[in-house]
Amino acid sequence: MKIAFYGSSLLSSYWNGAATYYRGLLKALSKRGYDITFYEPDVYDRQKNRDIEVPDWCSVVVYEA
Repeated sequence: MKIAFYGSSLLSSYWNGAATYYRGLLKALSKRGYDITFYEPDVYDRQKNRDIEVPDWCSVVVYEA
């Protein structure tokens, strides 16, 4: 099953405390066989402050906000 997930950011926790929750939840779903794409807006310089690179358990699409 495919899941499209929209959130503030998966790749950066800069001004985004939810990033760690997103990572844990989506990684667990991926282990259960889900195909996940995370959509995040390009705001607040988060792309310049990434904590992780694109993980192998999820695709990430950064869109202009």
